[in-house]
Amino acid sequence: MNSSQRAEQLTQLYELVTNYSLSKHLEKQLNIDHNSFKWFEQFKLLDSKTWKTAPEKIPYIAATTLIDSYSCLPKRPDMAFTYLWTAVNSCYNDLFLKTNTTSAKLTDTGSISNSINIISTHLQTEIPNTQSAASQTIDETIVDFAKRIPDKTLHFVATYLLKGIAIESYNKTCSSNSAQKIRDIHISSTYSSFKKRFGVIHNYVEWMFGKKYSAICSISEASGKTDVDFGISTKDKIKSRDIIHALGKELQKIIIERPNLSQYNDKGIKTSDAQSIGTEAQRLELLVFGILYASRNNNAHGNVASRINSIYANAESIKSATWVYLFSYFYLSLLLYCLNSILIDDLEIHTSNLTLLRLTSKTLPHKP
Repeated sequence: MNSSQRAEQLTQLYELVTNYSLSKHLEKQLNIDHNSFKWFEQFKLLDSKTWKTAPEKIPYIAATTLIDSYSCLPKRPDMAFTYLWTAVNSCYNDLFLKTNTTSAKLTDTGSISNSINIISTHLQTEIPNTQSAASQTIDETIVDFAKRIPDKTLHFVATYLLKGIAIESYNKTCSSNSAQKIRDIHISSTYSSFKKRFGVIHNYVEWMFGKKYSAICSISEASGKTDVDFGISTKDKIKSRDIIHALGKELQKIIIERPNLSQYNDKGIKTSDAQSIGTEAQRLELLVFGILYASRNNNAHGNVASRINSIYANAESIKSATWVYLFSYFYLSLLLYCLNSILIDDLEIHTSNLTLLRLTSKTLPHKP
């Protein structure tokens, strides 16, 4: 988007926010007959057989917020995800309370980690397929979702990793000169969590991608003190984009294939190889924490513009939000399965729903 296009979009935003009109708001969004919404025609809702015979097994809180999430589909999968996550939050807390009797308090990260540990014991359980003689395991279904992660979602992860690495790299140089460090408060908790949880991947990303990205940054804290200006020049914008896109593709390959990755010491000298993702459970952990929970936090804490109202929103924004919604829907069902609220047969809808997403896994280009 060039400067004139950005100015035009900001003018439209001004007019809408100061003189709101639903019709004008809808005009800015994609038409309901756009291809990005076609998936909803075949979307299958969770409908457990046990709920029909035993309505008391319906998860009450989750059910009430699920209704709200459905009301936003298909045009606003981003808003639908916000409601859906409320159901997810309720269920992973219930699972924690049910299975952990020693902790004194509930936390999101603790409850999510607990849920992944419990789900991991079921990863090789087969999901029946009434439409085919073939069935697949829960883990294979997770991999199928990973093969369909939209590029824009992968770029979201790549961007917060590269920005976090760039700030940390800049702050290291400040110890040897008079430059003012960027306050740690500007390093996102999403980045810090990823670095802590997935150290092997972070080390590889830092040296194979982060150093190149940091080299084109001229970092400073914005004058308003609320943001960081990465100072990427116009001539380096394309290089910046290429690094983000290449890292996005690399992350998808890592999630799917769990390859060994080169590891480096503080001087950038290779020291060893290590498996990127140690177990299938850690793959799920990366998808839940690295994408779903990261998206939830950025939205809930006002760290990003509304996905569909952003001046940069387009059809790819819808595709990205749709993947996040459908994978969260699968995660919710796994939680309900572990809570004995639904049966393994009820997970079959997701082997159908995931095929509504376009395959995006592809051969990787050479790194920039």
